[in-house]
Amino acid sequence: MTEPVLDVNANAPRAPVPPRTQGQPASARTQAALIARPDLVVCTECSAVHERITLARGTVARCRRCNALLGRAHLMRLDALLAFAVAALLLIVIGNTAPIVTLDLRGVMSEATLPQAIKATWQAGQPLVALLTAATALVFPLCFTVLRVYLLASLLRGQVPPAFVPAMRVLGFVTRWGMVEVFMLGTLVAVVRGATLTSATPGAGLFAYAALTLLLTSITAAGTHSLWKLGSELGPTR
Repeated sequence: MTEPVLDVNANAPRAPVPPRTQGQPASARTQAALIARPDLVVCTECSAVHERITLARGTVARCRRCNALLGRAHLMRLDALLAFAVAALLLIVIGNTAPIVTLDLRGVMSEATLPQAIKATWQAGQPLVALLTAATALVFPLCFTVLRVYLLASLLRGQVPPAFVPAMRVLGFVTRWGMVEVFMLGTLVAVVRGATLTSATPGAGLFAYAALTLLLTSITAAGTHSLWKLGSELGPTR
């Protein structure tokens, strides 16, 4: 089913941009413009500036110049997204405190949580794998969820949270690097392969991460358009 598309006005008034200095990248000037005019949105593909508009539910906004996705109007309201974010935060706690898998090798039971598995991987002489696992399955999803709760809780109270613009920038960065679904796929492959040598039983931590994958997918699909729009309507952002 094709999503309805709304073209965003590409002829919106430009925000005042500081004079260009030698060696200053275009991205820095663009960020300065967005801080001055949060009612504008810049295409991440071609840097075209558009006026931020209200999207009807189930529609998306695309760049007039390159057709890249600018924003998406999610079917859920912001309070529902906040509930999803809080639930995701609880699932992260459960996923890192409950065993991911229980191994039974000839009557010898062994359980491991995600932090324990990361520590064992490090001690096994694979620090890069341990760091990547910790970053993509724990650090980035945790930062993503905490930022979502922080931003949504303040905006739903009718207040622009402190450091709104930096928080939104960090949110965009960690969104791209959270790979819980990749971690889930790798864990399932390891469990299936290990089942040929020992009895492997998925634990509560693995089921928590499975539910977390669904929640994070729903939250990510909502995008950040509504957060920027509400923030610009409530008052000056910084």
